[in-house]
Amino acid sequence: MKWPLRSRAVPNADIPLYNRFYLHASRASHADATIVWGTEIDADALQAFLRERNRQSRVVITPAHALIRATALALVQFPALNVRVVGRKIYPFRDVSVRIAFFHRRNKEIDLLLVQNADQKNLQQIAQNVWDRLLQAARGEGGRDRDLARLRRLPGFWFRQLMRFHGFLDRHFRLPILSRLDATRAGGALVNDLSFPGAPPMRSYKASRFPDESDTFNLTLGPVEQKVVAKGDGFASVGIMPLFVRADHRLIDAYQVGRLLDLVRDLLNHPERLEESLANVATPGQAKPD
Repeated sequence: MKWPLRSRAVPNADIPLYNRFYLHASRASHADATIVWGTEIDADALQAFLRERNRQSRVVITPAHALIRATALALVQFPALNVRVVGRKIYPFRDVSVRIAFFHRRNKEIDLLLVQNADQKNLQQIAQNVWDRLLQAARGEGGRDRDLARLRRLPGFWFRQLMRFHGFLDRHFRLPILSRLDATRAGGALVNDLSFPGAPPMRSYKASRFPDESDTFNLTLGPVEQKVVAKGDGFASVGIMPLFVRADHRLIDAYQVGRLLDLVRDLLNHPERLEESLANVATPGQAKPD
């Protein structure tokens, strides 16, 4: 049994006043605490880096793995988002772990996997973790897959009662990790890589929120598109990828969201920085440590 959250909540004095307005808003007020911000990254630079890196790597590294690494580094710089809302309190996570959604080809549905301590792993280690889980899911060998199969067999009435009971406890109490099914609750952020073949151009995206408050921070990377930009005295066609962040106003404001997204964008635009140590990664506009 593991406790993903620290025992002490963030003190009220450390929560900005406007964030507290959203945190303590009544359900009758219909307060929408969601902030969505979209930008784009240089796909050409990221793809060139991955091609070069994959010539030496034992496993294939994809944009999804780069996004996980960039998200973990951003959470280190912005610990106010590596938290979870429980009741009317905010609890920090003990570790920087990142969840990623993937298409479970065997079950033909979306599932989640967790990359634990993603800030302490390099790109190759992150890729190895993800590919191991995908291979396990494809073979139907994982304990999580067996648990999900049992859950699917529950009649609708009992499934609803179980979800309501667990949801009530999860929203109001700082619960430990009790099973393989809720192990993904140990992640403070969820990332989506929607740059799969055949995906249409992405103009807007708003990730949905789970009922258990587990997704207070979400990053989504869209498919590669060609865009004409001015270069020097002429124009050139470059590849770009849309990048969207969805954050919770109970935890962070738009100014902080913009700075965080700028950091993730900077890391993906200069992917060689993804392999630097934590001490050398600074938010854009800040000088790197000597």
